[in-house]
Amino acid sequence: MVLGGYPPYTILLVLGLGLPLALLRPYWAFLGVVLFVTAGHVSMLNQTRAPGLVPLLNLMHSCMLVALLACFFDRVGGRKPIWMPPIVGLMVSVIAVATVQTVWSSGWRPETMQACRGALDFPLAYFLGANMVTSEGRLRKLIHVLVAGTLLASLQHVSVAANIWRTKSLDMESYNVMRTIGFWAGCMPSAFLAAAAIWPMPRRIMTRILAVVAGLLLLASLFLNQTRSLWLATILAAGFVVALFKKRNRVKTVLVLGVSFVILFSVLGWLGQIFLPGISVFEIAADRADDLLHNDVHIGTRARSFVAEMTQWCDGTLIFGRGLSFFDAIENSEDSSRHIAFNHLGYVTYLSQLGIIGFLVYGMCLPLGVLRNGLWLWRNGESGTLCYLALIGTASIICLSILFSMSGHFLLRGYEPTGVLYGAMWALAKRSPDVRESVVQPFEEDDIGNVHALA
Repeated sequence: MVLGGYPPYTILLVLGLGLPLALLRPYWAFLGVVLFVTAGHVSMLNQTRAPGLVPLLNLMHSCMLVALLACFFDRVGGRKPIWMPPIVGLMVSVIAVATVQTVWSSGWRPETMQACRGALDFPLAYFLGANMVTSEGRLRKLIHVLVAGTLLASLQHVSVAANIWRTKSLDMESYNVMRTIGFWAGCMPSAFLAAAAIWPMPRRIMTRILAVVAGLLLLASLFLNQTRSLWLATILAAGFVVALFKKRNRVKTVLVLGVSFVILFSVLGWLGQIFLPGISVFEIAADRADDLLHNDVHIGTRARSFVAEMTQWCDGTLIFGRGLSFFDAIENSEDSSRHIAFNHLGYVTYLSQLGIIGFLVYGMCLPLGVLRNGLWLWRNGESGTLCYLALIGTASIICLSILFSMSGHFLLRGYEPTGVLYGAMWALAKRSPDVRESVVQPFEEDDIGNVHALA
């Protein structure tokens, strides 16, 4: 099973509806893009092209174009300042240098341009979040959109995985479809699950039931992707969230989380047998654990990646690296005993592609900056909305920072939702004039003192 692109006319719909909306209602156009990109599959978004349009213009580019125009009309039309977060300038500068190196070594080819264009998606998303989400009211809408998009993405992922198992069409291509990593919602399911470690449950019974159902859906998507690195990153992120945000009763919280996980995992397995016959969550977890203990293929591919990328980095420019996706020119063996897992060791990839400067920007400045903004918002937030933003943003960057030591990095596509989230954290932590003039509204009925009291 292979996922193709969306119908070609989807681009025309996005441009036809998005461009006028960007002019008339910029923030709603921006939210529409965030919802669509979060709920969609990143590979399908990038594979969708309309005949007759610019060859390099795909559905993801169309969405980013609508969002950028919405930002322009919102800021310039409203006579508001345009914010440029320093980290965005650093990321774009590093990518610009890498692009020059890539074009110099590989030529001006579609593959070269796609690598460079894809690397810009994350800093552009950060820039959009910093300029569009500048008030409490806007933040509430963004959180609702991210929740809705993440749930839609998880529902699609579970449906695709269930269809693969039901039809017994499990081959390497369909296996890669299930192992999404950042393809669905930029790993936001893990962020919401880790944040739930300390966030209080809603008071209303119906809302509490919906929250549990949503949690089960996110947990199902997390397990069905069968990515052990993401499992480990999510668990460790939840532990770090407890350590950072809980002031007391940490041991009790960890024990409660452990018991809750066992209960939810059991309920998930029981529901799977009813609604997804043929799929056993318990067998999937046991199989992946056994594979980790007795199969060293994945360790070998990563070890060879470490050696190959570090060798290329040492042979090239240590300060600026070898350029984006330089390893595309390296013939890789399909034999598992010799295969090199490029793009897995994120921090090594930063070094090899972007050099020491890129490693410092992407591997240290970016995550530490997001963490700092999250902690500031949590300690100084005037509402539950700001505290929840701090919680999910911090959980997200911790999860991804751990994950990228084993799988993925921010130069890949799929992390646009997290970019918007981090940009919003930067804007609201800086307390822009838009925020001071906004009306503070709590995320839940409890005041912020009660939220902090739970910590």
